[in-house]
Amino acid sequence: MKQLVLILFCSSISLNIHAQDLEPRFLSSIPNHTNFMGLVYAYSTGDILLNSQSIEGLNAKLNSTIVFYGRSFKLLNKPGKFDVVLPYSFGNFNAFVQGQDSTVYRNGLQDPTFRVSMIWVGDEALDLKDFIKREKKKFKLGTAFKVKVPLGQYDKTKLINLGANRWGFEFKVASSYAITKKIITEVHIDTWLYTENNAFFNGHTFKQKPMLTFQLHLAYIFGPKFWLSASIGQVVWGETLIDDVAQNDKLNNSKYGLVASYKLTKTGSLKFFITNGLYTGRGADFTTALLGYFCVVR
Repeated sequence: MKQLVLILFCSSISLNIHAQDLEPRFLSSIPNHTNFMGLVYAYSTGDILLNSQSIEGLNAKLNSTIVFYGRSFKLLNKPGKFDVVLPYSFGNFNAFVQGQDSTVYRNGLQDPTFRVSMIWVGDEALDLKDFIKREKKKFKLGTAFKVKVPLGQYDKTKLINLGANRWGFEFKVASSYAITKKIITEVHIDTWLYTENNAFFNGHTFKQKPMLTFQLHLAYIFGPKFWLSASIGQVVWGETLIDDVAQNDKLNNSKYGLVASYKLTKTGSLKFFITNGLYTGRGADFTTALLGYFCVVR
């Protein structure tokens, strides 16, 4: 039982807590040779569900600053993008451990991510002049490959870490359909694969089986400056193993999110994003609010 508590606790902390997994309008197009960047502040608060009697009332209050950069280019004669995300977090974790109130503070880099994505169907790789004049298609189909690099804060002698000390690989397939000029639906299917953490707490090893996620997004375009989106996501599978012993802790969690985006200038937009859990069987049940500034530079 003690090992089960440890694995659930640590794997919950190492998950992304800034809700970047729900990503509406992922298939939005931009011209070739365009740089995009931004700065995001996120605040997350909520419980971490362990189903354990020895650790009760576990909750966290975390602040995150997220910096990202990306660039569009032609990939296999299709529209492609590259982006990198660097999250830094700090905050408190509080719980009753065997009846005693305990609080710890952590700050440091979370594991950064690098991603390459492309649109296979529904758009062309065009420079700005031709991009503006292109005919917009109703249906799009795209893919992405993301790598999570184990560079985040990690200490094998501590129970709580912001980094996971393992590589993560995500494969995404996404499609979108413009019901009207103002209403766009988008569906994502993602698979996460992880390497082994061979420096797990207290000398153990930690593995996780593949994790599958589904997302549905519905966006309404009010005009060239403002749009709203509602999202829902589901996570399944992802059972963990300690020292090759299965822990019977498959995920079955769902969450929803709302996004509002307003274009402040010709090249810059302000976005507000809030996400919350619909159902959490195990892991982090967080409410997260994000406020970010996004800009495009040619």
